[in-house]
Amino acid sequence: MSETPKISVIMSVYNGEDYLAETIDSILAQTFSDWELVVINDCSKDSTAEILATYATKDSRIKVHTNEGNLRLPKSLNKAISLSSGKYIARMDADDICLPNRLEVQYRFMEEHPEISLSSCRFFTLKNGVISSGGCGGRCDSDAIRAMLLIANPILHPGVIAKAEVFKEFLYDTTLTCTEDLELWTRMAYSGLKLAILPEYLLLYRLHDKQITATTLARQHEEVLKIQHTYYEKLLAPMENDLADFYIRGIYFKEACNIDSWLQFYAYIKQINKKTKAFLKKDLSYVMMESLAEYKRNGVGKAEIIKGLLNINPIFVLSELLRRKKDALRDGKACLKTANEQGFRQTGGTTVFPIFTKN
Repeated sequence: MSETPKISVIMSVYNGEDYLAETIDSILAQTFSDWELVVINDCSKDSTAEILATYATKDSRIKVHTNEGNLRLPKSLNKAISLSSGKYIARMDADDICLPNRLEVQYRFMEEHPEISLSSCRFFTLKNGVISSGGCGGRCDSDAIRAMLLIANPILHPGVIAKAEVFKEFLYDTTLTCTEDLELWTRMAYSGLKLAILPEYLLLYRLHDKQITATTLARQHEEVLKIQHTYYEKLLAPMENDLADFYIRGIYFKEACNIDSWLQFYAYIKQINKKTKAFLKKDLSYVMMESLAEYKRNGVGKAEIIKGLLNINPIFVLSELLRRKKDALRDGKACLKTANEQGFRQTGGTTVFPIFTKN
């Protein structure tokens, strides 16, 4: 490793003994070796400290810092950023797994696309030993990401890599408890930075049975609405109060899908965008088609979906469906190629994105 590494991988961990060793092993196994791992132990009460000490003794690239008090994730990540010395900073969570070429592929992408300030990647999910994949056919360009942030968070937090100077300038909002990533991406986007997604599968993202409790979900509602009020105010207009409740429950979290309210919301953002011209028409149309696709996955009937599509330019709808089919085939091939390379065993199904297990 050079005196100044090309990539600083940052991680905060609290009571992470169950998966921490597997996570660090996946970083040690990277085909790209010019990295440092900056780990913040946020006052863990389990064997996290012992695990970290063992790895730090074995490899000098692993640098462990222990908080005197529990700072929680945003503050701990900001501390890790301040301690990083790499040209790029990559995020990692203490329970996920990097595929072996993750850092190599992401470093090359950032070097070849200097206009991009931050990028993420495609990923597999890992739950109870079962591996699934997603991201089928979605656009990855910066204009699409900027528009998608109006209705969702399309960027996987632990899959991110960014220019170090960008992370050091922007930092995380430490007043937030569970949406610090969304706030950072939206702030970067309305500040004019270009964000992108690399359409390669580079991470296993671990899911847990009780990740989102009722309390956490209520807090997410509150924080997301606050963040999106700012995003809309910066790029469109302050969100009207009568739309705010539907937005959080019917657009962002899709707990109360209603096509008539959806049509009112779409008409609202189209009308405002005519004045601000913050987004191209085709990008807003793309975003709302993605929203309808989520509605369909949430059980909204075909007639209601068609009702929504009839309010989008029919030429665009056709071209977007063709593009999505083409890109879904591309993503499917990339998914299967990566799965085969990693030795994942298919357990059934003939869909483009089958289910796997680890051998």
